[in-house]
Amino acid sequence: MSHAESPAFRSAWPRLGRGLVVLAATAIAAPAVAQWKSDLEACGREALAPELRIDACGKVLQAQDVSQADRALAYNNLGIAWKAKGDLDQAIANYGKAIAADPGQAKVFDNRGVALGAKGDMDAALRDFDHAIELDAGLGRAYEHRALVLQSQGNKDAALKDLSEAIRLQPQNGPAYLERAGLWEERGETAKAIADLDEAIRLQPDRAELFVVRGRFFDQQGDFTRSIADYDEAIRLNPELAAAYNNRCNTWLIKEAYGQAADDCTMALKLDPALAQAHFNRGVLWVIEGDLSKGRDEFDQAIRLRPQFASAYKSRAALNFYSGQYDAAQADLAQASTLLRSDPYVAIWRYLAQARGGHADAGASELAQSTPATGSAWPAPVVDLYLGRADPGAVFKAVQQGDARIQRDQQCEAAFYVGEWHLLHHENAQAVRLFEDAVRNCRKSFSESGGARAELDRGGH
Repeated sequence: MSHAESPAFRSAWPRLGRGLVVLAATAIAAPAVAQWKSDLEACGREALAPELRIDACGKVLQAQDVSQADRALAYNNLGIAWKAKGDLDQAIANYGKAIAADPGQAKVFDNRGVALGAKGDMDAALRDFDHAIELDAGLGRAYEHRALVLQSQGNKDAALKDLSEAIRLQPQNGPAYLERAGLWEERGETAKAIADLDEAIRLQPDRAELFVVRGRFFDQQGDFTRSIADYDEAIRLNPELAAAYNNRCNTWLIKEAYGQAADDCTMALKLDPALAQAHFNRGVLWVIEGDLSKGRDEFDQAIRLRPQFASAYKSRAALNFYSGQYDAAQADLAQASTLLRSDPYVAIWRYLAQARGGHADAGASELAQSTPATGSAWPAPVVDLYLGRADPGAVFKAVQQGDARIQRDQQCEAAFYVGEWHLLHHENAQAVRLFEDAVRNCRKSFSESGGARAELDRGGH
Protein backbone atom coordinates (compact mmCIF):
# COMPACT_ATOMS: atom_id res chain seq x y z
CA MET A 1 0.00 0.00 0.00
CA SER A 2 1.72 3.13 -1.20
CA HIS A 3 1.52 6.27 0.90
CA ALA A 4 1.59 8.16 -2.39
CA GLU A 5 -1.98 8.47 -3.56
CA SER A 6 -2.85 6.95 -6.91
CA PRO A 7 -2.67 9.61 -9.60
CA ALA A 8 -6.11 8.52 -10.72
CA PHE A 9 -7.74 10.13 -7.64
CA ARG A 10 -11.04 11.76 -8.50
CA SER A 11 -12.06 14.12 -5.78
CA ALA A 12 -13.91 15.53 -8.72
CA TRP A 13 -13.64 15.20 -12.49
CA PRO A 14 -12.65 18.75 -13.70
CA ARG A 15 -15.63 20.73 -14.98
CA LEU A 16 -14.17 23.48 -17.13
CA GLY A 17 -16.63 26.39 -17.26
CA ARG A 18 -18.28 27.60 -20.39
CA GLY A 19 -20.93 30.27 -20.78
CA LEU A 20 -24.41 29.86 -22.20
CA VAL A 21 -24.90 30.75 -25.82
CA VAL A 22 -26.83 34.02 -26.22
CA LEU A 23 -29.66 33.93 -28.72
CA ALA A 24 -28.83 36.49 -31.37
CA ALA A 25 -31.33 39.25 -31.95
CA THR A 26 -33.16 38.74 -35.21
CA ALA A 27 -32.51 41.23 -37.98
CA ILE A 28 -35.00 44.09 -38.27
CA ALA A 29 -36.08 44.87 -41.81
CA ALA A 30 -38.00 48.10 -41.21
CA PRO A 31 -36.02 51.17 -42.30
CA ALA A 32 -37.24 53.32 -39.41
CA VAL A 33 -35.46 51.73 -36.45
CA ALA A 34 -37.26 52.38 -33.17
CA GLN A 35 -35.31 52.91 -29.93
CA TRP A 36 -36.43 49.56 -28.50
CA LYS A 37 -34.81 47.81 -31.44
CA SER A 38 -31.47 49.33 -30.50
CA ASP A 39 -32.13 48.24 -26.92
CA LEU A 40 -32.90 44.73 -28.16
CA GLU A 41 -29.47 44.55 -29.77
CA ALA A 42 -27.83 45.72 -26.50
CA CYS A 43 -30.00 43.25 -24.55
CA GLY A 44 -28.40 40.38 -26.46
CA ARG A 45 -24.82 41.69 -26.45
CA GLU A 46 -22.81 39.21 -24.38
CA ALA A 47 -19.85 41.58 -23.97
CA LEU A 48 -21.95 44.10 -22.02
CA ALA A 49 -22.07 44.03 -18.22
CA PRO A 50 -25.14 42.14 -16.94
CA GLU A 51 -26.55 45.29 -15.34
CA LEU A 52 -26.52 47.14 -18.68
CA ARG A 53 -28.11 44.20 -20.44
CA ILE A 54 -30.82 43.93 -17.80
CA ASP A 55 -31.59 47.64 -18.25
CA ALA A 56 -31.70 47.31 -22.05
CA CYS A 57 -33.92 44.22 -21.93
CA GLY A 58 -36.27 45.99 -19.53
CA LYS A 59 -36.66 48.88 -21.96
CA VAL A 60 -37.52 46.49 -24.76
CA LEU A 61 -40.21 44.81 -22.69
CA GLN A 62 -41.75 48.18 -21.77
CA ALA A 63 -42.14 49.18 -25.42
CA GLN A 64 -45.58 48.94 -27.04
CA ASP A 65 -44.92 47.56 -30.53
CA VAL A 66 -42.66 44.57 -29.70
CA SER A 67 -43.51 41.33 -31.50
CA GLN A 68 -44.01 38.11 -29.55
CA ALA A 69 -40.82 36.69 -31.08
CA ASP A 70 -38.76 39.71 -30.01
CA ARG A 71 -40.40 39.72 -26.59
CA ALA A 72 -39.40 36.06 -26.17
CA LEU A 73 -35.87 36.97 -27.27
CA ALA A 74 -35.66 39.78 -24.71
CA TYR A 75 -36.90 37.55 -21.88
CA ASN A 76 -34.36 34.86 -22.81
CA ASN A 77 -31.47 37.31 -22.87
CA LEU A 78 -32.72 38.85 -19.65
CA GLY A 79 -32.55 35.37 -18.12
CA ILE A 80 -28.97 34.99 -19.33
CA ALA A 81 -28.03 38.35 -17.79
CA TRP A 82 -29.60 37.44 -14.44
CA LYS A 83 -27.78 34.10 -14.47
CA ALA A 84 -24.52 35.95 -15.12
CA LYS A 85 -25.26 37.96 -11.96
CA GLY A 86 -25.81 34.72 -10.04
CA ASP A 87 -29.57 35.15 -9.53
CA LEU A 88 -30.87 31.77 -10.68
CA ASP A 89 -34.46 32.41 -9.59
CA GLN A 90 -34.71 35.53 -11.75
CA ALA A 91 -33.03 33.69 -14.62
CA ILE A 92 -35.47 30.77 -14.42
CA ALA A 93 -38.47 33.11 -14.17
CA ASN A 94 -37.44 35.03 -17.28
CA TYR A 95 -36.73 31.88 -19.25
CA GLY A 96 -40.25 30.79 -18.33
CA LYS A 97 -41.66 34.07 -19.71
CA ALA A 98 -39.65 33.57 -22.90
CA ILE A 99 -41.15 30.10 -23.29
CA ALA A 100 -44.66 31.44 -22.68
CA ALA A 101 -44.13 34.05 -25.40
CA ASP A 102 -42.64 31.57 -27.89
CA PRO A 103 -42.75 27.89 -26.81
CA GLY A 104 -40.95 26.67 -29.91
CA GLN A 105 -37.44 27.85 -29.04
CA ALA A 106 -35.31 24.82 -28.12
CA LYS A 107 -32.40 26.98 -26.95
CA VAL A 108 -34.54 28.65 -24.29
CA PHE A 109 -35.52 25.29 -22.81
CA ASP A 110 -31.82 24.37 -22.84
CA ASN A 111 -30.90 27.63 -21.09
CA ARG A 112 -33.56 27.12 -18.42
CA GLY A 113 -32.41 23.53 -17.94
CA VAL A 114 -28.87 24.75 -17.23
CA ALA A 115 -30.16 27.23 -14.64
CA LEU A 116 -32.36 24.59 -13.01
CA GLY A 117 -29.40 22.20 -12.89
CA ALA A 118 -27.22 24.88 -11.32
CA LYS A 119 -29.91 25.31 -8.66
CA GLY A 120 -29.91 21.54 -8.03
CA ASP A 121 -33.33 20.69 -9.51
CA MET A 122 -32.02 17.90 -11.74
CA ASP A 123 -35.40 16.34 -12.56
CA ALA A 124 -36.76 19.65 -13.86
CA ALA A 125 -33.53 20.30 -15.74
CA LEU A 126 -33.78 16.88 -17.38
CA ARG A 127 -37.33 17.62 -18.53
CA ASP A 128 -36.18 20.87 -20.13
CA PHE A 129 -33.29 19.20 -21.93
CA ASP A 130 -35.62 16.44 -23.14
CA HIS A 131 -38.00 19.09 -24.51
CA ALA A 132 -35.19 21.05 -26.14
CA ILE A 133 -34.08 17.92 -27.99
CA GLU A 134 -37.66 17.14 -29.02
CA LEU A 135 -37.88 20.62 -30.56
CA ASP A 136 -34.45 20.48 -32.18
CA ALA A 137 -32.72 17.09 -32.44
CA GLY A 138 -29.65 18.84 -33.83
CA LEU A 139 -29.01 21.03 -30.77
CA GLY A 140 -25.71 19.51 -29.69
CA ARG A 141 -25.31 21.49 -26.48
CA ALA A 142 -28.63 20.14 -25.15
CA TYR A 143 -27.27 16.58 -25.42
CA GLU A 144 -24.11 17.68 -23.60
CA HIS A 145 -26.07 19.35 -20.80
CA ARG A 146 -28.45 16.40 -20.48
CA ALA A 147 -25.44 14.10 -20.24
CA LEU A 148 -24.18 16.00 -17.19
CA VAL A 149 -27.53 15.57 -15.46
CA LEU A 150 -27.72 11.89 -16.35
CA GLN A 151 -24.20 11.40 -15.04
CA SER A 152 -25.08 13.11 -11.75
CA GLN A 153 -28.01 10.70 -11.43
CA GLY A 154 -25.79 7.68 -11.98
CA ASN A 155 -27.03 6.89 -15.49
CA LYS A 156 -23.53 6.70 -16.99
CA ASP A 157 -24.44 4.70 -20.10
CA ALA A 158 -27.08 7.22 -21.18
CA ALA A 159 -24.70 10.08 -20.39
CA LEU A 160 -22.02 8.51 -22.58
CA LYS A 161 -24.53 8.12 -25.42
CA ASP A 162 -25.57 11.78 -25.13
CA LEU A 163 -21.99 13.05 -25.06
CA SER A 164 -21.18 11.01 -28.14
CA GLU A 165 -24.17 12.56 -29.92
CA ALA A 166 -23.11 16.04 -28.77
CA ILE A 167 -19.65 15.43 -30.22
CA ARG A 168 -21.10 14.11 -33.48
CA LEU A 169 -23.19 17.26 -33.84
CA GLN A 170 -20.45 19.61 -32.61
CA PRO A 171 -17.08 17.98 -33.34
CA GLN A 172 -15.27 21.17 -32.29
CA ASN A 173 -16.75 21.07 -28.75
CA GLY A 174 -13.63 20.60 -26.63
CA PRO A 175 -15.41 20.47 -23.23
CA ALA A 176 -17.61 17.60 -24.43
CA TYR A 177 -14.52 15.53 -25.19
CA LEU A 178 -13.28 16.27 -21.67
CA GLU A 179 -16.56 15.17 -20.12
CA ARG A 180 -16.61 11.98 -22.17
CA ALA A 181 -13.03 11.22 -21.17
CA GLY A 182 -14.20 11.18 -17.56
CA LEU A 183 -16.85 8.60 -18.37
CA TRP A 184 -14.37 6.46 -20.28
CA GLU A 185 -12.13 6.56 -17.20
CA GLU A 186 -14.94 5.36 -14.96
CA ARG A 187 -15.49 2.43 -17.34
CA GLY A 188 -11.78 1.59 -17.21
CA GLU A 189 -11.28 2.42 -20.89
CA THR A 190 -8.15 4.48 -20.46
CA ALA A 191 -7.09 4.45 -24.12
CA LYS A 192 -10.42 5.99 -25.18
CA ALA A 193 -10.17 8.54 -22.37
CA ILE A 194 -6.72 9.62 -23.53
CA ALA A 195 -7.92 9.81 -27.14
CA ASP A 196 -10.69 12.19 -26.08
CA LEU A 197 -8.24 14.26 -24.06
CA ASP A 198 -5.93 14.41 -27.05
CA GLU A 199 -8.79 15.88 -29.08
CA ALA A 200 -9.77 18.30 -26.31
CA ILE A 201 -6.17 19.53 -26.17
CA ARG A 202 -6.01 19.85 -29.97
CA LEU A 203 -9.09 22.06 -29.83
CA GLN A 204 -7.97 24.02 -26.74
CA PRO A 205 -4.16 23.90 -26.74
CA ASP A 206 -3.89 26.80 -24.30
CA ARG A 207 -5.96 25.17 -21.53
CA ALA A 208 -3.35 24.23 -18.95
CA GLU A 209 -5.88 22.22 -16.92
CA LEU A 210 -6.32 19.75 -19.77
CA PHE A 211 -2.65 18.80 -19.63
CA VAL A 212 -2.99 18.18 -15.88
CA VAL A 213 -5.92 15.83 -16.49
CA ARG A 214 -4.12 13.93 -19.26
CA GLY A 215 -1.00 13.73 -17.12
CA ARG A 216 -2.95 11.82 -14.50
CA PHE A 217 -3.99 9.27 -17.11
CA PHE A 218 -0.39 8.77 -18.19
CA ASP A 219 0.49 8.28 -14.51
CA GLN A 220 -2.15 5.54 -14.36
CA GLN A 221 -0.46 3.78 -17.24
CA GLY A 222 2.97 4.11 -15.67
CA ASP A 223 4.06 6.39 -18.53
CA PHE A 224 5.80 8.91 -16.30
CA THR A 225 7.84 10.48 -19.08
CA ARG A 226 4.66 11.62 -20.81
CA SER A 227 2.90 12.60 -17.59
CA ILE A 228 5.79 14.83 -16.53
CA ALA A 229 5.88 16.33 -20.04
CA ASP A 230 2.18 17.20 -19.67
CA TYR A 231 2.71 18.77 -16.25
CA ASP A 232 5.67 20.72 -17.64
CA GLU A 233 3.46 22.06 -20.43
CA ALA A 234 0.69 22.95 -17.98
CA ILE A 235 3.19 24.93 -15.91
CA ARG A 236 4.56 26.64 -19.02
CA LEU A 237 1.03 27.73 -19.93
CA ASN A 238 0.14 28.72 -16.38
CA PRO A 239 3.08 29.04 -13.96
CA GLU A 240 0.65 29.59 -11.08
CA LEU A 241 -1.37 26.38 -11.54
CA ALA A 242 -0.88 24.67 -8.17
CA ALA A 243 -2.48 21.40 -9.34
CA ALA A 244 0.22 20.94 -11.98
CA TYR A 245 3.03 21.26 -9.42
CA ASN A 246 1.18 18.97 -7.02
CA ASN A 247 0.59 16.26 -9.61
CA ARG A 248 4.18 16.45 -10.78
CA CYS A 249 5.22 16.13 -7.12
CA ASN A 250 3.12 12.96 -6.91
CA THR A 251 4.77 11.58 -10.04
CA TRP A 252 8.26 12.35 -8.72
CA LEU A 253 7.27 10.45 -5.57
CA ILE A 254 6.35 7.40 -7.64
CA LYS A 255 9.67 7.71 -9.49
CA GLU A 256 11.48 8.02 -6.14
CA ALA A 257 12.90 11.41 -7.17
CA TYR A 258 12.32 12.85 -3.73
CA GLY A 259 14.25 16.11 -4.11
CA GLN A 260 12.25 17.14 -7.15
CA ALA A 261 9.06 16.04 -5.42
CA ALA A 262 9.85 18.26 -2.44
CA ASP A 263 10.47 21.27 -4.69
CA ASP A 264 7.17 20.79 -6.50
CA CYS A 265 5.13 20.25 -3.35
CA THR A 266 6.65 23.36 -1.82
CA MET A 267 5.68 25.39 -4.88
CA ALA A 268 2.16 23.91 -4.93
CA LEU A 269 1.59 24.93 -1.31
CA LYS A 270 3.08 28.37 -1.91
CA LEU A 271 0.51 28.90 -4.64
CA ASP A 272 -2.35 27.24 -2.76
CA PRO A 273 -1.81 26.67 0.99
CA ALA A 274 -5.23 25.00 1.22
CA LEU A 275 -4.41 22.26 -1.32
CA ALA A 276 -5.01 19.13 0.73
CA GLN A 277 -3.33 16.80 -1.76
CA ALA A 278 -0.09 18.80 -1.59
CA HIS A 279 -0.09 18.59 2.22
CA PHE A 280 -0.60 14.85 1.88
CA ASN A 281 2.29 14.50 -0.57
CA ARG A 282 4.55 16.57 1.66
CA GLY A 283 3.55 14.36 4.57
CA VAL A 284 4.74 11.35 2.56
CA LEU A 285 8.04 13.13 1.98
CA TRP A 286 8.49 13.75 5.70
CA VAL A 287 7.80 10.08 6.42
CA ILE A 288 10.42 9.12 3.84
CA GLU A 289 12.86 11.46 5.58
CA GLY A 290 12.07 9.69 8.85
CA ASP A 291 10.33 12.64 10.51
CA LEU A 292 7.06 10.95 11.45
CA SER A 293 5.91 13.86 13.59
CA LYS A 294 5.99 16.31 10.70
CA GLY A 295 4.43 13.68 8.47
CA ARG A 296 1.55 13.29 10.92
CA ASP A 297 1.09 17.07 11.04
CA GLU A 298 0.74 17.18 7.25
CA PHE A 299 -1.74 14.28 7.21
CA ASP A 300 -3.72 16.03 9.96
CA GLN A 301 -3.78 19.21 7.90
CA ALA A 302 -4.86 17.32 4.77
CA ILE A 303 -7.78 15.79 6.70
CA ARG A 304 -8.78 19.17 8.15
CA LEU A 305 -8.87 20.64 4.66
CA ARG A 306 -10.60 17.61 3.11
CA PRO A 307 -12.45 15.54 5.74
CA GLN A 308 -13.24 12.84 3.14
CA PHE A 309 -9.57 12.34 2.21
CA ALA A 310 -9.32 8.55 2.45
CA SER A 311 -5.62 8.27 1.58
CA ALA A 312 -4.71 10.65 4.39
CA TYR A 313 -6.58 8.47 6.90
CA LYS A 314 -4.78 5.39 5.53
CA SER A 315 -1.36 6.99 5.86
CA ARG A 316 -2.05 8.40 9.32
CA ALA A 317 -3.23 4.94 10.35
CA ALA A 318 0.11 3.53 9.17
CA LEU A 319 1.96 6.04 11.37
CA ASN A 320 -0.18 5.02 14.34
CA PHE A 321 0.63 1.39 13.58
CA TYR A 322 4.36 2.16 13.43
CA SER A 323 4.23 3.68 16.91
CA GLY A 324 2.15 0.84 18.38
CA GLN A 325 -1.04 2.93 18.70
CA TYR A 326 -3.22 0.16 17.34
CA ASP A 327 -6.56 1.54 18.53
CA ALA A 328 -5.87 4.87 16.86
CA ALA A 329 -4.81 3.03 13.70
CA GLN A 330 -8.09 1.09 13.74
CA ALA A 331 -10.10 4.31 14.07
CA ASP A 332 -8.42 5.87 11.03
CA LEU A 333 -8.75 2.67 9.04
CA ALA A 334 -12.44 2.45 9.92
CA GLN A 335 -12.88 5.94 8.50
CA ALA A 336 -10.93 5.01 5.37
CA SER A 337 -13.03 1.86 5.00
CA THR A 338 -16.24 3.90 5.13
CA LEU A 339 -14.94 6.21 2.41
CA LEU A 340 -13.44 3.56 0.14
CA ARG A 341 -15.71 0.57 0.92
CA SER A 342 -13.76 -2.01 -1.09
CA ASP A 343 -10.05 -1.33 -0.59
CA PRO A 344 -8.37 -4.64 0.30
CA TYR A 345 -5.32 -2.85 1.71
CA VAL A 346 -7.47 -1.01 4.22
CA ALA A 347 -9.00 -4.35 5.25
CA ILE A 348 -5.55 -5.96 5.62
CA TRP A 349 -4.10 -3.14 7.72
CA ARG A 350 -7.23 -3.06 9.84
CA TYR A 351 -6.81 -6.76 10.52
CA LEU A 352 -3.15 -6.24 11.45
CA ALA A 353 -4.01 -3.38 13.81
CA GLN A 354 -6.62 -5.53 15.55
CA ALA A 355 -4.38 -8.58 15.66
CA ARG A 356 -1.42 -6.64 17.05
CA GLY A 357 -3.76 -5.07 19.56
CA GLY A 358 -4.75 -8.52 20.82
CA HIS A 359 -7.98 -8.99 18.88
CA ALA A 360 -6.92 -11.38 16.11
CA ASP A 361 -10.19 -13.35 16.06
CA ALA A 362 -12.33 -10.23 15.72
CA GLY A 363 -9.93 -8.92 13.09
CA ALA A 364 -10.14 -12.12 11.07
CA SER A 365 -13.94 -12.04 11.22
CA GLU A 366 -14.03 -8.46 9.94
CA LEU A 367 -11.45 -9.25 7.25
CA ALA A 368 -13.58 -12.13 5.99
CA GLN A 369 -16.69 -9.95 5.93
CA SER A 370 -15.01 -7.05 4.14
CA THR A 371 -13.34 -9.28 1.52
CA PRO A 372 -15.95 -12.01 0.91
CA ALA A 373 -14.70 -13.02 -2.54
CA THR A 374 -11.10 -11.97 -2.97
CA GLY A 375 -10.39 -14.06 -6.09
CA SER A 376 -6.77 -14.34 -7.14
CA ALA A 377 -5.82 -10.74 -7.90
CA TRP A 378 -3.21 -9.17 -5.64
CA PRO A 379 -3.39 -8.70 -2.64
CA ALA A 380 -5.96 -11.51 -2.36
CA PRO A 381 -3.25 -14.08 -1.48
CA VAL A 382 -2.40 -11.99 1.60
CA VAL A 383 -6.04 -12.03 2.70
CA ASP A 384 -6.12 -15.81 2.19
CA LEU A 385 -2.97 -16.17 4.30
CA TYR A 386 -4.45 -14.23 7.22
CA LEU A 387 -7.71 -16.18 7.00
CA GLY A 388 -5.89 -19.52 7.03
CA ARG A 389 -6.76 -20.37 3.44
CA ALA A 390 -3.16 -20.23 2.15
CA ASP A 391 0.42 -20.52 3.38
CA PRO A 392 3.36 -18.10 2.96
CA GLY A 393 4.61 -20.00 -0.07
CA ALA A 394 1.37 -19.29 -1.93
CA VAL A 395 1.78 -15.58 -1.27
CA PHE A 396 5.29 -15.47 -2.73
CA LYS A 397 4.25 -17.65 -5.66
CA ALA A 398 1.51 -15.16 -6.53
CA VAL A 399 4.13 -12.41 -6.78
CA GLN A 400 5.78 -14.06 -9.78
CA GLN A 401 3.34 -12.50 -12.25
CA GLY A 402 3.16 -9.25 -14.18
CA ASP A 403 5.96 -6.94 -15.29
CA ALA A 404 9.16 -6.36 -13.35
CA ARG A 405 7.96 -3.15 -11.72
CA ILE A 406 4.79 -4.78 -10.43
CA GLN A 407 6.72 -7.82 -9.21
CA ARG A 408 9.13 -5.61 -7.30
CA ASP A 409 6.33 -3.79 -5.51
CA GLN A 410 4.42 -6.99 -4.73
CA GLN A 411 7.60 -8.70 -3.49
CA CYS A 412 8.05 -5.82 -1.06
CA GLU A 413 4.46 -6.12 0.16
CA ALA A 414 4.66 -9.91 0.42
CA ALA A 415 7.79 -9.70 2.57
CA PHE A 416 6.13 -7.31 5.01
CA TYR A 417 2.76 -9.06 5.22
CA VAL A 418 4.24 -12.55 5.55
CA GLY A 419 6.63 -11.13 8.13
CA GLU A 420 3.63 -9.91 10.12
CA TRP A 421 2.07 -13.37 9.81
CA HIS A 422 5.23 -14.97 11.26
CA LEU A 423 5.25 -12.37 14.04
CA LEU A 424 1.66 -13.23 14.97
CA HIS A 425 2.71 -16.89 15.07
CA HIS A 426 5.63 -16.02 17.36
CA GLU A 427 8.17 -16.95 14.69
CA ASN A 428 10.29 -13.90 15.27
CA ALA A 429 13.45 -14.96 13.44
CA GLN A 430 11.56 -15.56 10.19
CA ALA A 431 9.71 -12.29 10.69
CA VAL A 432 12.93 -10.29 11.14
CA ARG A 433 14.45 -11.78 7.99
CA LEU A 434 11.42 -10.79 5.95
CA PHE A 435 11.24 -7.29 7.44
CA GLU A 436 14.87 -6.79 6.47
CA ASP A 437 13.99 -7.97 2.97
CA ALA A 438 11.09 -5.48 2.82
CA VAL A 439 13.36 -2.61 3.88
CA ARG A 440 15.79 -3.49 1.10
CA ASN A 441 13.18 -3.88 -1.64
CA CYS A 442 10.30 -1.54 -0.79
CA ARG A 443 9.93 1.91 -2.21
CA LYS A 444 10.38 4.36 0.63
CA SER A 445 6.96 5.84 -0.10
CA PHE A 446 5.28 2.49 0.66
CA SER A 447 3.68 2.09 4.06
CA GLU A 448 5.05 -1.47 4.11
CA SER A 449 8.56 0.01 4.10
CA GLY A 450 7.82 2.13 7.16
CA GLY A 451 6.05 -0.80 8.80
CA ALA A 452 9.04 -3.07 8.32
CA ARG A 453 11.41 -0.45 9.75
CA ALA A 454 9.14 0.05 12.75
CA GLU A 455 9.02 -3.70 13.45
CA LEU A 456 12.82 -3.94 13.25
CA ASP A 457 13.14 -0.98 15.63
CA ARG A 458 10.92 -2.90 18.05
CA GLY A 459 13.28 -5.86 17.70
CA GLY A 460 10.83 -7.97 15.69
CA HIS A 461 8.39 -8.43 18.60
